[in-house]
Amino acid sequence: MIESITQKSVWVLVSLAAAMTIGALVSLHNVTLSVYAGIVLMFYAFAFLLSTFFRQPKLVMQIVLFGLTVRLFAMIILKIYSFSTGLDGFFPGDIDAYGYHGDALAAIQSHSWLQALEGNLSYTVFVAFLYSIFGPDMNIPQLVNAGASILLIPLLYELGNRVGGRRAGVAAAVLWSLFPSAMFWSVSLLKDGFIVLGMILAAFFILGLNRRNIQVHEAVLGLSGVIIIGFLRPQFLLAIALPIVFIVIRQFARGKHHFLRNTVILALCIGVAAATTAGDIISEALTDSTSAEEVERTDEIALEGGSGIPLVTMFPPEVRWIVQLPFSILAPFPWQWFSVSEGLYILSGAEMIVWYVLCFSIWRSRRELLAGSDTKILLLYAFAIFLAVSFSLPNIGSIYRYRLAALAVLLPLVLRKPFRKGEGAG
Repeated sequence: MIESITQKSVWVLVSLAAAMTIGALVSLHNVTLSVYAGIVLMFYAFAFLLSTFFRQPKLVMQIVLFGLTVRLFAMIILKIYSFSTGLDGFFPGDIDAYGYHGDALAAIQSHSWLQALEGNLSYTVFVAFLYSIFGPDMNIPQLVNAGASILLIPLLYELGNRVGGRRAGVAAAVLWSLFPSAMFWSVSLLKDGFIVLGMILAAFFILGLNRRNIQVHEAVLGLSGVIIIGFLRPQFLLAIALPIVFIVIRQFARGKHHFLRNTVILALCIGVAAATTAGDIISEALTDSTSAEEVERTDEIALEGGSGIPLVTMFPPEVRWIVQLPFSILAPFPWQWFSVSEGLYILSGAEMIVWYVLCFSIWRSRRELLAGSDTKILLLYAFAIFLAVSFSLPNIGSIYRYRLAALAVLLPLVLRKPFRKGEGAG
């Protein structure tokens, strides 16, 4: 074990030394590029620490380097395209990015950017914070988002290794590195990369509760994920709560002694959420999703573009989320892939072919997956995220972004072996 960690350390240190040398040379000519290099190196180091902590093989860090390279290359190509088409650095489809950047830019030019952003979206506050330190450069938050995305590679490998062995872990890490939406949204001025990170971190806590003894690192990782989600998309806390409630009820029915422990933890989580703004946002989101007046307003927003879902808007607020659920999982459907001229549909069409294959793979192994305690919980967790997405705008673009977290949760199950001796049936 010590020899393995030593070899991995030498390999990574050589890579870091080379990167730092390049960064130092670049910094002599351009201070801004040295900041970019520093951000990339920082997240690469965090990924290395995660991989080392979990005692993962050297292959994982190679996948991290590959995923990082792919994202940086994609970001450069998109930037060239953006400036050549007059988008001023914004990417196609990044409608929300204009709002985040514009509000953050206006805020840092005021007397107090914190006061100026009072009541604004949390991610706008985060972008303004970065601008206040590094200046109004949208490349900074985009690189930070890319960094958050590569942290998912060792985390997804670990989840896959736990529930299905090394092959499942490698498949999850590689698929996350290559999935078009995972690459595109992780280098955009959007919060989706961090949201996926938060949901995957919370998965460690959920699986820990599902076992006899929850480890300290599982609690720390889970708490970190809950904080991220509570800050950026509080309504997704409901998706985290659903598998936890299921675990508690199942343990109560079976008379397991750790039922009381998990009940106390659940009560504490609910209390913290209710006492913070996250509870207010969740309550407001649920109220809005079933309010006729608010639903009418969101329908107008969703149908303004070319990717709205008219069918969903025909149903009353109380049941429309049920109608939207199949869209949250499977849309855009094959007949929609090339029916609209937007690049989003062309990109999603190619990705959906892969997504359907992955869904078929999971469906074919459904009996084995439902027989495993951890894999059953991951399936429920992904379904809970799809449910949360169903309460969003009836718009393919919004769904395509929001469900990325569910996709990430399912990746460790794609190449899972029959459940192992160490995992009990549940």
